[in-house]
Amino acid sequence: MRIAIVEDDEKDMEHLRGVVDAYAGSRNMPVQIDTFSSGEDFLRAFEPKKYALVFFDNYIGNGLGIDFARRTRAQDPEVEFAFVSMSPEFAVSGFEVRALHYIIKPATPDAIGAVFDRFRNHTQKAESPMIEVVSDYHPVLIPSQSIRYINVEDKTCIIHADTDVRVYMRLEKLMELLPPDEFVRTHRSYAVRLDRIQTMNPTGFVLKDGGAVPIGRSYQSCRSAYIEYFADRRASGSH
Repeated sequence: MRIAIVEDDEKDMEHLRGVVDAYAGSRNMPVQIDTFSSGEDFLRAFEPKKYALVFFDNYIGNGLGIDFARRTRAQDPEVEFAFVSMSPEFAVSGFEVRALHYIIKPATPDAIGAVFDRFRNHTQKAESPMIEVVSDYHPVLIPSQSIRYINVEDKTCIIHADTDVRVYMRLEKLMELLPPDEFVRTHRSYAVRLDRIQTMNPTGFVLKDGGAVPIGRSYQSCRSAYIEYFADRRASGSH
């Protein structure tokens, strides 16, 4: 899960980041947290589907968090927001952009827990299935939708999702946990999520994030699987 914090006070930013990180760690929830000291920097880095959740300070430099949230919402209707402020002055405005919560500084573990509880309630219908794996002797839940591809390295599988997760299991067994219509094996050491593929070439698949996944000699059927998937998406009007 990728999260952004937009806060111009370094002390408040580090505090919020620490509380969010601690909450995620206590629940074995992989997160990647990006921080921005200005709304303009955030908007330059933002793109649809990049972040699942954004924390905005109410006052960011000479701008307002609610204004940056409106501009973000115009680009991505699914991103979720929470506001963090010294006072409840703008709490009502948060409803305009469907904010999950309005937190009074300093952020507490209970307040962050409420944000994530509401996030799960808002998104659980749209979320893809979660898979549970063991990494470093701890159970980890990973949304299958967040997985870009998987590769085998040193007899372990590396799951490339919002953060990389290394698991000690065979790729064949890991594939059994994944939705079969969303993933395809391309090589004895690789599997890829079909909707992360940008195009196909003679040696493999090029991913939307610029990465590449090879196609092994014994896995040429994955080309047909991708063509069928792409045709079905076009027929249904999906992008």
